[in-house]
Amino acid sequence: MPRASGPHSSQWITDAGNALVQAASRVRMIMCTTPTNLRAELDRLGSAWARGDHEAPRFSYEPPPDHDGLVGALGELAAFLENEGPLGAVYAGRAREIAAEARVCSAVGTKELWAAARKRFGRRDHYDDAADDLARRWLSEPPPRVSEEDAPIRSDDEADEGSLLVRMRAEIGARRLPFRVVVVRDLSSLAATGESVVQVAAGRSMTRADVERTVLHEIEGHVLPRCRAAEMSLGIFVIGTQSGADDQEGRALWLERRAGALVGGRRRELASRHVAARTLEAGADFVEAARLLLSHGASVPDALRITARVYRGGGLGREIVYLPALLRVEAALAVDPALDGVLGAGRVSVDAAAVLRPFASRAGA
Repeated sequence: MPRASGPHSSQWITDAGNALVQAASRVRMIMCTTPTNLRAELDRLGSAWARGDHEAPRFSYEPPPDHDGLVGALGELAAFLENEGPLGAVYAGRAREIAAEARVCSAVGTKELWAAARKRFGRRDHYDDAADDLARRWLSEPPPRVSEEDAPIRSDDEADEGSLLVRMRAEIGARRLPFRVVVVRDLSSLAATGESVVQVAAGRSMTRADVERTVLHEIEGHVLPRCRAAEMSLGIFVIGTQSGADDQEGRALWLERRAGALVGGRRRELASRHVAARTLEAGADFVEAARLLLSHGASVPDALRITARVYRGGGLGREIVYLPALLRVEAALAVDPALDGVLGAGRVSVDAAAVLRPFASRAGA
């Protein structure tokens, strides 16, 4: 395995990498912000809204962790790393981002969550405005027709070889990837990739097109980059750069679009998430956001599900990064297609790709 050499062989790289790995292992933002009663509460809300009672959710969360000490330590680490040249700045950026996510975790279920989340998921560049326009265009498209071939499949049906659970296990097994596939009840997305595991949502209704798209998204967009990151000489590929997780989602959507899977209902889903997140950003509450999605033609179950995802933790709004990241990654790869070798080598942002490119190229040599 190639190792950093010359000016990048300093002990700080190893020490900073170890410190950031430990910090990231303690900061589980998505887990902290996911309600423990998500499915039960969505069922309750669905019944209430179906009869015209637009009730607010009563989500429950695990007690928030106290990350004050960790936030302080990460701030000191970032200040040191800023003096270590361009590569040090990449590590420093990730240290600050982990600190921002730690603040989110500590504020789960409180009125402070909204402000903490906006610092992590604030507007980043001109692609945010372009994404707003894209979401409006997609929502203005006619709703996709449902054909007889789109008979619903239960996501976790062990007996159906076309279910998401069976297909994901088959694909991971065929590629001999070191990942397990598990079923999770309170999962806001259809699937999610973590450390050596792919989670599949329990009891979700899907079409076969949904299944294949989700398998593509998780394996090509998330699992394989994690596998490649483990082979890199620098730990930052595994740790991720600042905004690396965001742009990895954008790359996964770019893969969907390239495969012809970013169409119809998928577009409306992403656009609805984006609009709901912008509404959250503007200060609207859960009920207002869900009503807005209804006005755009969403069903009651979809409006509640999407809004619950956007408002998890009390207002995380992570969904605001998906469409800007798609446009950012798409634009970068249109200019330099070879950049995908860096973006696909871990959780690497477009902004950090130029600095990390020599290390990704060396690993692939």
